[in-house]
Amino acid sequence: MKQENIKIGATQINNGFSGQYYLPYSIGLLYAFIKRNSNRSEIYEFNSIIYKRKPLDESFEHLKDRDVVLFSIYVWNEQISLSIAKKLKEYDPNKYIIFGGPSVPDNNFNKAEDYIRKNNFIDVLVHQEGERTILKLLDEFPNNDLANTPNISYLDKETYCNVQNLPRLRDFETVPSPYLTGIFDDLILENPEEKWLASWETNRGCPFSCTYCDWGSATNSKVSRMHLDRVLDELDWFSKNKVAFIFCCDANFGMLP
Repeated sequence: MKQENIKIGATQINNGFSGQYYLPYSIGLLYAFIKRNSNRSEIYEFNSIIYKRKPLDESFEHLKDRDVVLFSIYVWNEQISLSIAKKLKEYDPNKYIIFGGPSVPDNNFNKAEDYIRKNNFIDVLVHQEGERTILKLLDEFPNNDLANTPNISYLDKETYCNVQNLPRLRDFETVPSPYLTGIFDDLILENPEEKWLASWETNRGCPFSCTYCDWGSATNSKVSRMHLDRVLDELDWFSKNKVAFIFCCDANFGMLP
């Protein structure tokens, strides 16, 4: 029997300036990874990613038919993301709400437990890198084996559960570029009036643990580098798509040859 399509939506509400907005790179990475590595990618139906702040009702309407909704949160979008997720869950308790990103608390000092208990409309918190975890969550949905899904926290009825984090990615061969694999092509076509900004990652991780800094929770970890051909091809993509401003999100730009 043919399996029904699973409708997936996502938000990564970014800051903009001078009428320009960042392409939703973090969610784009997840989409590209899923499409490359899923054993059932043909059943996933993605709609366009919410990339900027909109009225709450407008965001809700865009996502209300989705089965699974991914939220990438940081300090500038956390509260609006929580409001969207809460409204979606009130509308349909079966919506599967997944939160990841730098503002998801780590599993220490009860921070993650406090967070998910306070916001119990969230089904899963994803810690640190999300690619492999999101792939497993989607490929098993709706029959998820959460107890064996790494990098997550969740509530099993009233019991708080945390599953140990995976070692960080060292090889990015299986993590395709969202720019080069067409993830943002439709978004650009649907919004011809936008001027785009881009986040650019040439390596990931940081060997230091400065007390004042948290670089996406990637501190005190080995640095993994992207292949140089990919890095240069992404620069060409930015040029062809007239991306005038590029934010390099390496923790330590230039530390590698």
